[in-house]
Amino acid sequence: MYVHIGKDVVINSNNIISVLDIGVLEKKKNLQEVLQNLKISDKIIDVSDGNKKSLIIIQKNNQTFGYITNISTTTLAKRAGKEGKK
Repeated sequence: MYVHIGKDVVINSNNIISVLDIGVLEKKKNLQEVLQNLKISDKIIDVSDGNKKSLIIIQKNNQTFGYITNISTTTLAKRAGKEGKK
């Protein structure tokens, strides 16, 4: 299944490792430090139009990437069909 994450960007839900709330990351720790720790600081694609809400971490072809989007983690979970599943 593919998930629309903003603008004209869709990603395969099977590639998603994690969806993180940027507001929480910025309150607890410097976002840039988190990206460096994940070793993806130079592999970030920003589709947020300046309204950063979520960081989506994906792995594709044995490489890890990040997308910053203006869509909330809740909405992304709904789009990926993951809401309420345990």
